[in-house]
Amino acid sequence: MQMSTPIYFDTETCGLHGPIVLIQWAEGETAPINLHPVWDTPIGETLDLIENLCSSGVIAFNLAFDWFHICQMYTTFMQMDRDWLPIEHIDTYAECEERARWLNLCLKPAHAFDIMLHARKGPYQSTMDRDDIRIKRIPVELSQQLAEELNKRIILNDLYFARKADPKRRWEVTDPPTDDLESRFRDICLKFAPSSALKALYGDVTGDKDILLHSDVDVPGGNPDELGYAPYALAIAKPPYWASEKGAAWPAYIKRHAQHWGYNTQARKYAEADVRYLRVLYNHFGRPALDDNDSILAAAIGAARWHGYAINVDMLHQLCETSRSKIRDCKHSFGSTDVCKRYLLEVMSPTEQLAMERDGKISTKGTVLEELARWRESKVCPQCNGFGCQECDAGLVSTGGKHPVALRAREILDFRHAQKEINLLSKLILAQRFHASFKVIGALSSRMAGADGLNPQGINRSKYIRRCFPLADDGELLCGGDLDASQIAISDAVYGDPKIHAELLAGRKLYPIFGEYLFPGQTYEQIVATKGLPNEKDLYDRSKKGVLAMLFGGESYTLQTRVGITEEGADDAYRRWCADHPVWAAARRKYFDMFCSMRQPKGIGTKVEWHEPADFVEAMFGFKRYFTLENRICKTLYDLAQDVPKEWKDLGIKVVRRDREQTAHGAVASALYAAAFALQASNMRAAANHVIQSPEAILLKDLQCRIWGIQPTGISKWVVRPMNVHDELQCPMVPEVADFVESIVRGFITEMKAYIPLIKMGWSKGMANWAEKS
Repeated sequence: MQMSTPIYFDTETCGLHGPIVLIQWAEGETAPINLHPVWDTPIGETLDLIENLCSSGVIAFNLAFDWFHICQMYTTFMQMDRDWLPIEHIDTYAECEERARWLNLCLKPAHAFDIMLHARKGPYQSTMDRDDIRIKRIPVELSQQLAEELNKRIILNDLYFARKADPKRRWEVTDPPTDDLESRFRDICLKFAPSSALKALYGDVTGDKDILLHSDVDVPGGNPDELGYAPYALAIAKPPYWASEKGAAWPAYIKRHAQHWGYNTQARKYAEADVRYLRVLYNHFGRPALDDNDSILAAAIGAARWHGYAINVDMLHQLCETSRSKIRDCKHSFGSTDVCKRYLLEVMSPTEQLAMERDGKISTKGTVLEELARWRESKVCPQCNGFGCQECDAGLVSTGGKHPVALRAREILDFRHAQKEINLLSKLILAQRFHASFKVIGALSSRMAGADGLNPQGINRSKYIRRCFPLADDGELLCGGDLDASQIAISDAVYGDPKIHAELLAGRKLYPIFGEYLFPGQTYEQIVATKGLPNEKDLYDRSKKGVLAMLFGGESYTLQTRVGITEEGADDAYRRWCADHPVWAAARRKYFDMFCSMRQPKGIGTKVEWHEPADFVEAMFGFKRYFTLENRICKTLYDLAQDVPKEWKDLGIKVVRRDREQTAHGAVASALYAAAFALQASNMRAAANHVIQSPEAILLKDLQCRIWGIQPTGISKWVVRPMNVHDELQCPMVPEVADFVESIVRGFITEMKAYIPLIKMGWSKGMANWAEKS
């Protein structure tokens, strides 16, 4: 059977979550481009067009977004008269829109290709969101000169700054904190604001600068107020005025949006260009095959997001009230960072307060509080009178009781947890349904990420929360399961250490095995016995954190902070582990060495040598993580540190940096080296992380696609609705396919054992809610 010609299409919408206003489309490479003004066209014609998109297949850019809107509009229009002009029935549309979420209709295109996702698999993944790069503590006399020098030496693609108010501002001198205005030092920061939008990508590929941007054709009067997790007008306001304390919903805006996109010459030119750009980019990338897993899932996620998943609203109300009572009972206003700081510092000595410093400022970030919550009271070691010996930690020994700051840190953490819970529960209560939104490639490892104001990946795993998510609607079964210790199984396949493999085959778990190195004197059995004990008494959980920290690129410092052991203990545990597992250590070192561009063969303080790093690391199943941009910046920082400009050396200024006196240019060189080494270390950790996390992401996407394959193409009733969260799949489905889906899961895991011998997945059928997963 010959495949029909796919349709290039895009949409213009009223806001980000409101209805479609214009559909621009063209069949194949040469057919004319059509602009379909939805609100001034009989409903039946729009339904016919959408049915044609489903049967022909689609090529789009950010398909999850557009397909969500296609499903939103189709299911709403199906409740209205085919002969109506929608613009004459705005209130009716809005009322049907809310009900459409429950309509048992799934739209699945026969074929799909998402150009944005394809670009993210290659060098253009550098346009995904990324952290700032900061060079710390530059003498103020040279700060501006350094910023200008870096802007001159590092010519960066405009794409990386396209979303900045002033895209030409790159490396900038940052102001010191207000309480340190007299500081002789400044930081230099490179703040990214990349764009991976269709027009930005087209401009970069073609060099065309004469491109209409969305800002050039904005609708006069702006956009409606809306909520991505409750994507319908009645969640914001009610007729006839469509305004409330939450703002003005899309019905108050739709006439001007329809008028603008239907008749404004520039706006129509902008919309028509979308389809032309899609054609150019698809050909630029070599006309890839349709129906790759990511593109298929983009359509699946868009459809499932609109229909949503069932939740138990009564249970959510009860939990929300419980969390609110915790907030009301709190004696302190922990919503204020200043209040938190004062409350903690009251019970800390000046020396202890140094533990809260991050980048020269007192921090109350969660990681800091978690560390403080493990503190115990100490006294001076009687064996060495505080000078340090084998019996103590830097001259101190624990008295066994919790430090007062540990109790206070836990109070603040519990307060924040309750706040976060209220925020999540309130959103779901308002929506009355779980509209799970995902970015298909949301991370550089290819993992999915949450989006649109409610992150499904961040929902608490606790059973009391997940019992509120039946997920399946009436007439459906909830089936699902987790990959069992998948990151351990993947690391076993990637690192290939025979000693670890033998231990795992014998049924022993890696967490307590590594725990014996972290907690000398504790046996495997003793560590297992602590599982589930409160806080730091749970050595099993602390050992798990240590293993995961190592798998994702951490070394001794990470073990110290994640596990809560001394620096010396972390160093010793890591050293002994590597000595006892040389194959593991060598494999891990291979990934580190690929990106260890700066080396000091003769030790710290000696000459730094440059070794050309790899451009990317490729994980099992072929997904690449590129480091091209980071490598370029790292090399420039290194070159400048090696040979600072002569005029800087001639200044003759001296400063005290890091407790030692330096010339101003020497301080700049030190700061450049520090920033370059920090960036390099980040690359090394990311590479080690990638080879573990990427295979897990690809595995789950592949399985999700196979289950989604049961859903008929075109327009039909819902059969399966798989959702991928971290290492698990949940899937409401009609009962008659439950056994077949289970056979797909079992067969898939058997097939994957050829690549990951220890991979396993639990699977349950007919669960009452998300908490009952295997």
